[in-house]
Formats: sequence, structure tokens, C-alpha cells
Amino acid sequence: MIFLGFKVEFDFVKLHKGIPSMFNLFQRMLRPNISYGVEAFDKLIETIQIAIVSSILGVLVALPFSLLIADNIAPNRYASAILSGVFSFLRTIPSLIWAAILVSIFSVGKFSGIVALTIIAFLISLKLFREYIEGIKENQLNSIKSVGANSTQVLRYCVLPHILELSISVFFIVLETNIRGATILGLVGAGGIGQIMWRDLNHLRYDNLSTLILILFFTILIIDLLSLFVRKYLIKKAIRFKSIDNYKKFQVFKIFYIPILLIILFLFAFKSLNITYDRFILGLGQGKDVISRMIRIDPTCFPKLIEGILESFFIAVFATIVGGLFALVLSYLTAYNTSPSKGVSIFLKGVINILRTFPPIVTAIIFFRGVGPGPMAGAMALSIYTTGVLTKMYSEVLENEGKNIQDSITTTGATNLQSYRHGLLPHTFPTFIRLALYRLESNIRNSTILGVIGAGGIGTTLVMNITWRNWGKVGFLLLGISIMIIIIDKLSQMASNYYR
Repeated sequence: MIFLGFKVEFDFVKLHKGIPSMFNLFQRMLRPNISYGVEAFDKLIETIQIAIVSSILGVLVALPFSLLIADNIAPNRYASAILSGVFSFLRTIPSLIWAAILVSIFSVGKFSGIVALTIIAFLISLKLFREYIEGIKENQLNSIKSVGANSTQVLRYCVLPHILELSISVFFIVLETNIRGATILGLVGAGGIGQIMWRDLNHLRYDNLSTLILILFFTILIIDLLSLFVRKYLIKKAIRFKSIDNYKKFQVFKIFYIPILLIILFLFAFKSLNITYDRFILGLGQGKDVISRMIRIDPTCFPKLIEGILESFFIAVFATIVGGLFALVLSYLTAYNTSPSKGVSIFLKGVINILRTFPPIVTAIIFFRGVGPGPMAGAMALSIYTTGVLTKMYSEVLENEGKNIQDSITTTGATNLQSYRHGLLPHTFPTFIRLALYRLESNIRNSTILGVIGAGGIGTTLVMNITWRNWGKVGFLLLGISIMIIIIDKLSQMASNYYR
């Protein structure tokens, strides 16, 4: 930790001196301008619209592609491997970077934000669909093939029914991610509430910023609760047919109404794009030019690449370790079955949800005010966000564990804390490690965009070159970032498998 602290330029003295400035900023944010909510409402609706439209498009496009790349049903193994490699590369690029590139191609506005988040939604959905299809047991597929079914019939009767049911759950998972992503796209001019958030930050209107954060908190909370309700309902819900006639009516209902629903969704998404045909065609031409220039990579920024990548890496590792350690303590106090009291648990769950609501880039701005530019601001901001996310995950693991583990120790006269220390913690620790490694992958991506506001990492160099249209250097930087994330991803998977 001392080594990591040195690499992210952590300084207790600087932090101590910066506390008054940060506290003053925090005090000003505690006095929200409630009337500003009326003005921000339109941008909030635009943010939700961007998230919903991009989630719908991403899930719908991912459905057919998942059938092409899943190992157990792919029509061509070589094509599947090539597509998987391309999608793995694209998945390493954060949504804010996608948005910055698209703004350069299609100009500012929500169209660039919708396309950026559609790409993210597509890649997340594709990964989830693929994992589910590959999880289908071989004997299930063979049982259908054994009665003479061809590949199309296997898809129709064995794969697609389950995938279509899963798609609703996947949509809400993606929507949660896209809502958070849509809140910061405005930092690069890609629409949404982030545009006025960035304006208020530049004008030092912290009362307005506080109002925006409150709005985002309740919006994300409502969507999280709705998502949780729908997914639990889908898990418990089972369609039972009392007769063959009812089953036939249900099949007719699917044949007629599902295509109509899909058409309505596409029309809603198309209407929301807000771009003229001429501007779209012009953007495609510019996009072709940008891609051709990005492919011709310019390695002259290699020293900056290595410096930025290492800084992003150390920020992510520092945040993961610090957040994981704090989460171990806080999860004990937050989980219903281990917390000293129900009141403490409810209070901490509220605090954790607030920590998760703040995008790391906004928290970095607060630390930026206290400790100045550099990796320390980014590392501290990402540590707080990681603490919130991992505490939620850890506490859910503790709450889902069988109560007999805890009871078997407390019956010997042990305290609640001792039952956690000697029973639940050893039992759940491997799961905690896997969750921390999973979080590390996300933190690597988040650390690459903190440089947008000067909080360290490769993002500073990347966004500068996007702004200056140095597409050869942008291509080289993205390649370097992708290689780093893929390597970390593979190492994390190996370590995670070790702890299973």
C-alpha cells in the first residue's frame, strides 16, 4: 500500500490542508437550490430518454449477434472467434470516450450520447446473452437434435424462448448502467444532465450542483428499485397453462404482439435520435475518415501512453484495495443479519446508496478542489465509489448466506462479531475476493476517464488528442488501453477461478 500510495501521489499533509476547502465546498452543496429543479427537469428527461433508448437498441441488436458468437451454437467457429475478439476490444473503451469521439463526428447533442451508450448496452447485453447460451447443457441441445431437429429448429425451440425471457432482465441490468453513464456524457457535449452539471461546476454554482445530485440520486434509486422488483417478479413468475387451448392462445399472442411491440420500440428509438438525414450522412462520411486515420496509428506518443497507463493502473489498484478493505468493515455493519441493530443497517444502506450515486468523476472534482490536479484526486474519488459498490455487494452476500452458519457459532456463546469473524467471513471471503477482482476491471475503465477533469490517468492525454483531432495518436492510445484492460481482465479471471 505504501508503494501504491507513492505512485498515486498520496499525501496526508496535502489531504489535511485540503480538508477545509473540501468541507467548505461540501457545506455549499448542502444548501441546494430547489427551484433549480424545474430548469433541470428537461435535461433529466433527456438523460432518462438517452438511457432508455440506448438500452432498448443495445439489447435488440445484441440478440441476433449472441446467436453467432456463442461457442455451443455458433454456425462458424472461426467467424465466432473473430467477432468475439472485436467485441472484446470494443468493450474496453469507456462510454465517455465513445461519446467524445462521436461528438467529433456527429457534433454535440443527444444523438452522440445515444449511439455511445447503445454501443455499451450492446456489448454488455451480448456478454450476458452469450454466457447464458453457453450455459445451456449439452444434453438439452442433443435431446432436440436427436428427434431430427435442424439448427434453426434448435434455436427456435431450445434457445430463443429462454433468451427472450432473459432479455427483459438484461434490459434492466443495462438500464441501470446506462442511467449512470448518461449523467456524465454532457461533459463532452453528448446530451443529458451532465451538460448543465459541467456548466454549474465551471460557474461555481454548487447549490445548483447539489440539486442535480439529489435529482440523480432519487432517479437512480427509483430505477434500481423498479429493476429489482421486475427481476424478482420474473424469477418467481411461472406461466402455467390449464389447457391446450390456453397454451395455443398464448402462442398466437406471441406471434402477433411481439413483432408489434418490437416495431413500436424501434419507432420510439428512431424518433428520439434527433438528427437529420443530411447530418447523419455527413457524419458517416466523417466517421469513415476518422476510422481510417485511427487505423494508421501514430506511436510517437508512446512515452505518454506508458506513463498514463501506469498511472491509471495504480489509481485503479489503489482504489480497489482501499475500497475493498473499507467494505469488509462496512458490510458487517450494513448487512441485516450481522449489523448491531436494524437502525444502523438502514442508515448505512442509505449512505452506501448515496456513495454509489455520485459518479466518480464528480467526486474527483470535489477532491480536485482540496488536493489539486493529479492522480491523488482520482484515486480518492474512485476509492469512495468502490467502497460504496463493494459494500453493497458484500452485504448482499452476507444476507444471502445460510443463517445456520451464524447460528451454529452463536449457540456456543459467541458474540455476533465473533460469529462473523470465525464463521461468515472465512466462508464468504473467497466470494469477496472475486467481487473485488471484478471491481478492479471496472475501476481500470473508470480510471481511464478521470483525466477528463485532470484527475490523473491516461484520460488526459486521450481527450486532448480527441479534441485536437490527432486520430492516429487516439488510435494508438486506445489500442494501448485495450491491451492493458484485456491483460488485467485475463489475470483477474485466473485469480477469480483460483478462489472458487
